[in-house]
Amino acid sequence: MCGIFCMINSSANARRESSNPKEPFEWTLCKDMIAARGPDCLNSLEEGLTELWHGHFHASVLWMQGAEPVSQPLVDTDCNILLWNGDVLAGNMHKRGICDSTVVLSALKNSNDIAATVREIKGPFSFCYYQKSSNMLYFARDKFGRHSLLFKINERHDSLVITSVAVKSMPNIEELPAIGIFIADLNYEKVQLKCIPWVEPNERVIKILNDLENRLNIVVNILRSENFPEIENLSLGLIPDSEMGFLKYFKYTNVCSTYDEIMDYLLRQESINETVDRLLIFLEESVRRRVQLIPEFCRNCTGVALMSVEPCKHAKVGLLFSGGLDSAILAVMAHRNINPNETIDLINVAFEKKNNSNYEVPDRITGRKTFNELLKICPNRNFNFIEVNVSEQELKIYRSTQIANLVYPRATVLDDSLACAVWFASRGRGTVYPKKEFYTSSCRVLLLGMGADEQFGGYMRHRTILKHKGWAILTEELQLEFDRISERNLGRDDRMVADHGRQSRLPYLDEDLVQFVQQLAPWERCCPVEKFPPGLGDKLLLRLLARKIKLHEAAKFPKRAFQFGSRIADGKENAKDVSKRL
Repeated sequence: MCGIFCMINSSANARRESSNPKEPFEWTLCKDMIAARGPDCLNSLEEGLTELWHGHFHASVLWMQGAEPVSQPLVDTDCNILLWNGDVLAGNMHKRGICDSTVVLSALKNSNDIAATVREIKGPFSFCYYQKSSNMLYFARDKFGRHSLLFKINERHDSLVITSVAVKSMPNIEELPAIGIFIADLNYEKVQLKCIPWVEPNERVIKILNDLENRLNIVVNILRSENFPEIENLSLGLIPDSEMGFLKYFKYTNVCSTYDEIMDYLLRQESINETVDRLLIFLEESVRRRVQLIPEFCRNCTGVALMSVEPCKHAKVGLLFSGGLDSAILAVMAHRNINPNETIDLINVAFEKKNNSNYEVPDRITGRKTFNELLKICPNRNFNFIEVNVSEQELKIYRSTQIANLVYPRATVLDDSLACAVWFASRGRGTVYPKKEFYTSSCRVLLLGMGADEQFGGYMRHRTILKHKGWAILTEELQLEFDRISERNLGRDDRMVADHGRQSRLPYLDEDLVQFVQQLAPWERCCPVEKFPPGLGDKLLLRLLARKIKLHEAAKFPKRAFQFGSRIADGKENAKDVSKRL
């Protein structure tokens, strides 16, 4: 994980300030938060880019790939400048043992089509790239929006700020939409924006750009690519009959009286079993990429790494672990792909209510149950089950300061509660169950289960939509929710995790896995009909996978929202209201 910051000012502004040189005010506000994201390096570059524009580039680095940390900003022999916050995890641009930021810079330098080159990257990223020959500044988040990137254009259109994280005292900051590559043309006196969408522009993309134009009072020209990737679209008019997907076997489950009997019956069906096996292959490969492609040293031992050939013995991988279906599956997949001698941290968070010091919240209860199940499935693995207990006083202190800045520009009640839950959990500071020994996780990588509900039909509203509107509308809803995941969740959560110098990695949002799942019809992923209650029909395909890897109890747990399972949220509040606590 890296923290990146770029500020482009008109040269006239820069000349006015040259008599009293200083760091840009915006950078002084963001500096500490950018540094927290990348504790291994922090460097800056100030450069006159053209006669019209002056640039400030800053980056912090969390070492994730290559033999040693590589500092940024990166500059090549053609004076191109790269700020890279990403992970090339697979594909043609993945070069094992080489720092991915140097690979990306080289690929961009040699590219005749920047958009086509960036589309080749498999893995999460946000970046900022200045191409000297064209005086173009490219910046973007990946197509799922897994990493944060914010931006601001001032009212005079003679200043552009691009940053991983901001503070509340920087008004009018926007989350960059994860719809394509944005380009600032620095051949003009005022900021000129263009956008090359990741896919052929549709109604949603055009609306996002129109809304952006209205807020910024600026025209964003759409550049159309000749090589838009093809998208597998389900026919929204197609309504399944009784011989499709799980519905084909629905009528036969009448003879099954128990949950276990239904699950075992479905797994005996060849077509279902084959789909589960294929999903298992994609998910295991996704996790393997994310737990093996890291240095052999924990977050705290980077300095030792440069003097030692022996890997450190501390935990390098952790999970946000509620004990529910999604995190339980990831724990087993991580166990299968991490050196048997290494410890895996399972981080479980609970919040105090009314000063009663009672942290027996729903996620704590399910977390311990699933932890005990994991010990049976993986008897030789050392797991640290870390109980993170957050008092009302501690919550109040950090919520109004650190978290309020990190969550910005998000501001709803839902953003507030989820941001607090993710920030305290990813800090990883608590006691190890059952010994009650104080412990702070040393993990460099943190696995999160984001993306599972949107793809496999995990929300209660999916059941309601199916009941009242049918499969065609549920199909539309699942696609819409997946398309909006970047703007709803991922940028905010990335800022929370990275603030502790950890890298968030999201196995359910691996490109190859997503492509496989998106080719499945919704009725092949879930079956939230009345006969199959919560804990069975929702995310049915994932539940079958969990059962296949012997997570018999975790496979049954109904979906529970993180904010309620950890007891941070008040169910009486409207999640869409602006939070008064931030």
